Amino acid sequence: MGASHNIVRVLSKLGICSRKQAVGYVQSGRVRLNGKIVRDPGAPARLTDNIVVAGKLPVKKEKIYIILNKPAGCVTTRSDELGRRTVYDYLGDMGQWLFPVGRLDLESEGLLLFTNDTELGNRLTDPRYKIPRTYNVTVDGVFSAGELDRIRRGGIAIGRGEITGPAVLSVIDEQPGSCTVRITLTEGKNRELRRMFEVFNKKVLRLLRTDFGGFKLGDIPPGQWRKCQIPASLN
Repeated sequence: MGASHNIVRVLSKLGICSRKQAVGYVQSGRVRLNGKIVRDPGAPARLTDNIVVAGKLPVKKEKIYIILNKPAGCVTTRSDELGRRTVYDYLGDMGQWLFPVGRLDLESEGLLLFTNDTELGNRLTDPRYKIPRTYNVTVDGVFSAGELDRIRRGGIAIGRGEITGPAVLSVIDEQPGSCTVRITLTEGKNRELRRMFEVFNKKVLRLLRTDFGGFKLGDIPPGQWRKCQIPASLN
């Protein structure tokens, strides 16, 4: 019969709208679940249920995959209470709800995937699948050989009871007072790289994601986006 969620999450998973928008639809009585109007955003529902929104059945939409080269200084949200620029300001109106797969924090840059494919989005962010994410990170100072080995082995306590996993790491540039490393992780802990490098008293000067689960940033300019196909490795 399928897993049970609440109606708000199901509307989001179907690609109809964001969860915030779904709450409004439900509370205004515009959603029918198996023939009955539902007004409780927490009401249990399944993806296989008969759901009607504003008198219409959800339409099966083409799966879309878009890579945005996120610039620094914008947030990965639909809107921001502080009035900061959001990634949707760069994405524009796509004519349907697309959600970001994971997040990049305010000052982080690079590959941010948007899609209406909830199944793929869940797979890419589920820690069980160990999806690789690759970043170019510039820090102040340089790493010793011992520090690089520690990062590669993992097991570094970064606070909140969290421990890093193993990483693939190489130094790709070294300048007086700074260096740039290329690092691949298979987990998506919040601000993991910044917190990890703080352990070694290294401040992140720039963080750019270049690869995510087979999706590649390539030559997309900052602030621009491009439609793409799902990588063969994910089929």
